[in-house]
Amino acid sequence: MSEDSSRHKVLGIVCAGLHDTGAQNSMLALIEEAKKRGYKVIVMTNFTYYHMEYSPAEIGIYKLIGSPVLDGLILMPETIKSDIVWKMVLDDVKSRGLPFVCVDRDVPDCVSITFNYGKAFEQVVRHIVEVHKPKRINFIGGIENNSFSEERLSVYKKVLADNGREFESERFGYGQFWENPTLEVLDRFYSGDRELPDAIICVNDTEAMTVCNYLRQRGIDVPDDVIVSGFDGIEEEKYTFPRLTTAAIDLESMSVRTLDLLDQLIHGEQPSERLSVIPYTLRISQSCGCMQINEGDKLNKLLELYVSRKNFERHERRMFEYCAHTAGLNSYDQLAALMPQYGECPTWCCIETDLLKDDDDKNAEGIKARSHELKLFMSSKNTTHEQFEDTYVFDIPMAPGELLPDLDSILDDYDALLFAPLSYQGEGMGYIATAIDSEGFDFLFTQRLISNTNHIFETLKTKIRLQKAYAEVADMHMRDPMTGIYNRRGFYMRMAELSEDCTKSFSLFSVDLDRLKYINDTFGHYAGDKAIITAAEIVNRSAGEGAVCARFGGDEFIVVIPEGNGGESYIDRVYAEAARFNASGEESFELGLSIGNADLIITDRENIDIAMKAADEKMYECKRRHHAERK
Repeated sequence: MSEDSSRHKVLGIVCAGLHDTGAQNSMLALIEEAKKRGYKVIVMTNFTYYHMEYSPAEIGIYKLIGSPVLDGLILMPETIKSDIVWKMVLDDVKSRGLPFVCVDRDVPDCVSITFNYGKAFEQVVRHIVEVHKPKRINFIGGIENNSFSEERLSVYKKVLADNGREFESERFGYGQFWENPTLEVLDRFYSGDRELPDAIICVNDTEAMTVCNYLRQRGIDVPDDVIVSGFDGIEEEKYTFPRLTTAAIDLESMSVRTLDLLDQLIHGEQPSERLSVIPYTLRISQSCGCMQINEGDKLNKLLELYVSRKNFERHERRMFEYCAHTAGLNSYDQLAALMPQYGECPTWCCIETDLLKDDDDKNAEGIKARSHELKLFMSSKNTTHEQFEDTYVFDIPMAPGELLPDLDSILDDYDALLFAPLSYQGEGMGYIATAIDSEGFDFLFTQRLISNTNHIFETLKTKIRLQKAYAEVADMHMRDPMTGIYNRRGFYMRMAELSEDCTKSFSLFSVDLDRLKYINDTFGHYAGDKAIITAAEIVNRSAGEGAVCARFGGDEFIVVIPEGNGGESYIDRVYAEAARFNASGEESFELGLSIGNADLIITDRENIDIAMKAADEKMYECKRRHHAERK
């Protein structure tokens, strides 16, 4: 950490796939232990599912590792399901020289913490085989050639051998740690003439829960007819009946050991052991018959599940409402004002500055040339279901490497922040940060908020660009192609807009270019075109802001200036500009202009035409004077 960069001690947790409750629980246990030791925590994560490729946006969130506020890092490599991404993260951390500990994988040459899966699984298998002594045991493995799966299969075979029992291949199948493959294995177990099992051992809880549901649908009772065991102690298991006999991570031992090791590294001490192994805890329960099923517990769990389901439905409705506003958004600041209404905890949204612009060629061509400078787009500090206090912002730049503006003050109020990426066309466009230790925080809702914000922003950006394109096309039909000022059609449309804005009183000027035919005949039509363009520039520049300038004919211009905007001195300004042009000698011709004026009170188009006629008469008088002077 750079000296004096933060008044807090800050740890970073680097992980992925926080849809997984196991990863969530490990992360929350680490945060709780860090808080006890006076640390604040920054979690850098994404919500990428297994078997999905990481997008550039999801990979980009790990660039926050370079933040100068971090004192140390906790890496969770097993959650990052890409060897390429994990290597990138590890190489980056090593190159920065930050103290770090790897959790749930033995990373070579790094201080690491692993779990004794084999020993814990052996405890589960021995409990089933040696305590309950079933006659026919079926075994559902994980993924073939997967290290965790094959280790547990070896443990199972070892326990069978220790008890003088043979491994029966027909009573084995790979459930791939997941529901559908497990159902296929069960269909094979329960088809044909072989004797049915009286015990089924599974390598994880998901498979075991699938087995219990499958047997229940067939009228087979667990544990009276078949005993079942799982492994991992996942969160979903607490809502199943019967509760599973399983083994779970000792989260307290894991988090205490991790922080002990990281504390040592931060203080420049080298741990006595590079690798620490944390035990799993055997959890004997109802699915093997060792504990009775309590109807009161079942009711309480059903109520918990009901509340969880109602929250899920409420989140779904809120996100539907959030997305429903998309059609009504026309600007980024409208989105910034909308977002606080749909967050449920303190939230900060940071978006790349270039993506909030739609007025340059760089953005029209794509996103390759972005500067990756961030701005705080929105912050919402105190959000509840009934009311929210929002401070949505639109133009607060952030320094390179800064996670959030005034991060120290934010960390005064919150102990842990989660940073997850926003994406635009698959590329990173910034991130959303949420306060994990605040009321209303929910992993699933945060994921939905991010996903819907990605969709809304991309839709809004497309809409803004289309509106800009439509406006440019419409403007082309209102502009004179040679001079760029309004044509006759554009003039009347712009005047209608001014009248709608309650602007009623104007000074109107009719300006005509003197001796255009002479210029064309003497110096050529190129010179004549140059004279028209120069005259348009002068009459437009002299009119000032708020004026309407139009080319009505080959060499005739109409200028309308709102009352009070300098219309009384307009003619003097035009003649002064023309004199400077002629004095410069830039062109072979001299520019002469004749001007007439009239007052205009708008009630309808007829009033404009009457004022134009009056100004034309004065302009022609001026032209006659100029002609006489030249003689």
